[in-house]
Amino acid sequence: MNQSKAITTTALFFALGQAERLTRKATTQAHKDYTKSTPEQQEQLMHDCLVQFIMGYTECKAKAAERILSQTRDERTKDAQDAYYKGYSKFRYHIIRPITEDVPTKSHARVAVPKVKVEQAVELFKGLTREQINALVDRALAQITFE
Repeated sequence: MNQSKAITTTALFFALGQAERLTRKATTQAHKDYTKSTPEQQEQLMHDCLVQFIMGYTECKAKAAERILSQTRDERTKDAQDAYYKGYSKFRYHIIRPITEDVPTKSHARVAVPKVKVEQAVELFKGLTREQINALVDRALAQITFE
């Protein structure tokens, strides 16, 4: 195998992995919105996303993508089925996501928090109701990325 070709191929796969990680991160809010939607809204979003994916993947117009979606698996061409399957898989991975992913595991292990941080938090929360504190914590957690 040509050495420069191997480097190019491995660099390509590095970029593919990076893109997958970044798009997964970028679709977090869409996933959260999806989980709060009605079943009808979820179905419509999936349909719209599949139309867009098929259009992008096959370089076709919306009408052709709609036709592909209206067909059964057996009625689709191999290329059309491939586009549908890839789009559906991406939608499941990025938007639907496994249910267990968003459910944090409860640990009974104690977590150490520096005393000064506790004192700062107490000072910050002084005068707030429990509901306000919970809302503040929820909003803060939504803006923090944990690695």
